[in-house]
Amino acid sequence: MQDKDFQQVSTTSKRSAGHEPALLFGIKGEEKVEAFEKMLSELLKLSDTIPEAMNKMVKAALACEFGSSILDGKKSSMMVKSISGSIMADGELRRQALLVIDRFAKADELNA
Repeated sequence: MQDKDFQQVSTTSKRSAGHEPALLFGIKGEEKVEAFEKMLSELLKLSDTIPEAMNKMVKAALACEFGSSILDGKKSSMMVKSISGSIMADGELRRQALLVIDRFAKADELNA
């Protein structure tokens, strides 16, 4: 996956009235929430493994909240791995994250 996938996007999507996916990551602000949901719908594929999808979701949350430059650092992969691992280790967070992945994942050529 290339870093350009996590550039800030602007959208007027109202996909999630309650913005539950953004609340999972503590994202606040209407524009950030909409950008996060747009990124998820563009990045997540049904063919992604759970760890791949989790990493994509964490990267999208970081990019929306702090800007895509946070993913440029040498230690960003360790940070993403640590956050993803923490989510997977907590039963309730894992359940919420998997629901978000299921909600936004799109079919691709492998499972169209």
